[in-house]
Amino acid sequence: MFKEEIIKALQRATSEKDIQVEFPENEEHGDYSTNVAMLIAKRQNKSPLEVARKIVSKLQKDSTLTGTTDRIEVAGGGFINFFLNREYLLKKLEEIVSKKEKFGRSSILQGKIFLIEHTSPNTVKTLHIGHVRNNVLGMTLHNLFEAIGAKVTMDAINNDRGIHVMKAVWAYLKYGHGRTPQSENKKPDHFVDKFYRMGVKAERDEKIKKKMQELLRRWEAGDEKVRAIWKKLRDWTYAGFLETYKRLGSLHDYQWFESDFYEEGKKIVLEGLKKGIFRRLDDGAVLSDLSKYNLPDTIILRADGTTMYHTQDLRLTQLKREKFPSDKYFWVIGPEQTLYLKQLFAMAEKLGIGKREDYEHIAYGFVYLKGRGKMSSRAGNVISADWLMDRVVAKAKSIIEKSETSRGLGEEEKQDVAEAAGIGAIKYSFLKVARLTDIYFDIDESLALEGNSSPYLQYTYARTQSIMAKSKIQNPNVNNLKIENWKLKTEEELVIRLLSRFPEIIIDAAKNYSPNLLCNYLFSLAQKYNTFYNSFRIVNAPEGQESENFRLLLSKSVGQVIKNGLELLGIKTPERM
Repeated sequence: MFKEEIIKALQRATSEKDIQVEFPENEEHGDYSTNVAMLIAKRQNKSPLEVARKIVSKLQKDSTLTGTTDRIEVAGGGFINFFLNREYLLKKLEEIVSKKEKFGRSSILQGKIFLIEHTSPNTVKTLHIGHVRNNVLGMTLHNLFEAIGAKVTMDAINNDRGIHVMKAVWAYLKYGHGRTPQSENKKPDHFVDKFYRMGVKAERDEKIKKKMQELLRRWEAGDEKVRAIWKKLRDWTYAGFLETYKRLGSLHDYQWFESDFYEEGKKIVLEGLKKGIFRRLDDGAVLSDLSKYNLPDTIILRADGTTMYHTQDLRLTQLKREKFPSDKYFWVIGPEQTLYLKQLFAMAEKLGIGKREDYEHIAYGFVYLKGRGKMSSRAGNVISADWLMDRVVAKAKSIIEKSETSRGLGEEEKQDVAEAAGIGAIKYSFLKVARLTDIYFDIDESLALEGNSSPYLQYTYARTQSIMAKSKIQNPNVNNLKIENWKLKTEEELVIRLLSRFPEIIIDAAKNYSPNLLCNYLFSLAQKYNTFYNSFRIVNAPEGQESENFRLLLSKSVGQVIKNGLELLGIKTPERM
């Protein structure tokens, strides 16, 4: 990566170790920029411009940069800007068309092993819009980490025990009467969710609430009848989850079920109690001791000996390490669990279940449907993942039906394009914003063919494919260009300079757990390409075959990078739209 070469050259020129090199926001400021001279000047009480000039003087003699940079300049305030030369940029185009789907990938995390937990739902409920954001983020982080060399496994924990499950069990025992998802012609998880909501309403009656609690006691005692109903509802729910995951293009390598190990956490807590890691309160409850971590303490075992969430999660963390030894363990979970996870990681460290730095919480903002209030499964106003996908795909289909460009598409292809556009619109809308930002999802905005949307990027990709199909030059390449005579037009140069950044954008997005960096890059690339497309004729270029060859090469490269980028986001790229 050329950014790394610049950093090494700057380290040689300054003897500084921690040097930041960024992409300038304004393309007039070059391809890379650093403020290292300003930091040195401040520390040494010198002029930033004077320090910057001395650094540039050394850099201009550095052989690792002279063959790649066109010029290195000192800008206002002491910034040092680097401009790539024409030969380097044109070779990047050659690299893109030769590497194809592999362009952008690197091996900087080769040898690293990661485990990502994402989309861990409660059974007896259906997946909702918040789960979709969790899922899309988890899958994209998996793709980004793998693209830079890591081996990544994905798991999920299904919360399949507790009083919430018994609400559905009670309702099914009372109203189910042998009914099944097939007999009701309903998706399995939606079928079960209906009984859960019945239970939520019914529990307002204290007598019924006590019956649900009795069902939980019977379940924990191994009552065969209760267990049979519980398993039936759980299996139906999970089957429904798998249908939703498949449509999202999502997967897990392993599924944990809380019912398999929930009692085992108690042994870990009692052992910790013996070692003085935890302490028992006067009422018999067990409390953590997290004072050295500056964290509030929390009950981890109730006075009656029943377990808390932390109890199970300590055992789950232990199981994760045993089954999937990894360099880093990630939890993709909402921000409301931040304190909870800090406490979990600290307790795990005290118990010898890894170090806190082995664990990382990837939080994300909440999701709302524009014009709707806060969702609650208890209130029954949750936006289900399936409803959202159906609605957006249907809207995409109606837009396609009215589009002039879709006239050559058959009915089946229109549906495939609608599915790709609709699901892509949802994913991109969730990924294009900063990870911790709340989202107010707007269906129309997500499907806009102009603006920062997945359909805009998909349409730009389809445009590049259409151009390639129309030209007689099927294999444009750098060898047909006379580099020494070639002068890039401004619109062409902006596109080609942006293309060269793609591998480093992937690294930045992965290291910062920020897919929005990749989204913003793809949007900027599509904008600049469309400006170029609207400024020049590509096929049968009036300037001659050499110009046509170059513009086709540029178009082919843009199409490949957009496709590679969208695939990292889990978004399909139809050839025609």
